[in-house]
Amino acid sequence: ELPMPTIAAVHGFALGGGFELALSCDLIVADPTALVGLPEVSVGVIPGGGGTQLLPRRIGAARAAELIFTARRVEAAEARELGLVDELVADGQDRTEALALAGRIAANSPVGLRAAKRALRLGHGLDLRAGLEVEDSAWRSVAFSGDRAEGVAAFNEKRKPNWPGE
Repeated sequence: ELPMPTIAAVHGFALGGGFELALSCDLIVADPTALVGLPEVSVGVIPGGGGTQLLPRRIGAARAAELIFTARRVEAAEARELGLVDELVADGQDRTEALALAGRIAANSPVGLRAAKRALRLGHGLDLRAGLEVEDSAWRSVAFSGDRAEGVAAFNEKRKPNWPGE
């Protein structure tokens, strides 16, 4: 529900609740030491922190079922191939690269980012027509914002924008 983009940095084990926390983020950056998975069924419970809902949204129902039902732990390279993580970086660079990514994101309009995230979240799982209506509503909410005016002015003046955030 957070309106701003969120990024997880994974170094080492992210199993069970740790991986569910990462899955709750918009983007996941990991280094080669990352080992991710939802092993809860191996101890008689299920992922209870959103894993059964977040994992299928990230990689599809069948792949999520396989990982949850087998309690399989996935190493970094395969995690990237499966889409469990979004970016695989050099050893020990997960935090540095996640912060760099956050900086690239933060350079953009806060109003635009909030609206884009809202459209992504609300439109997910809807048919195309309904999703486009969600997108149109989000676009209208920013079309006459101070951020849009500043963004257009900065573009025309060939300078970096100074976002008012409203």
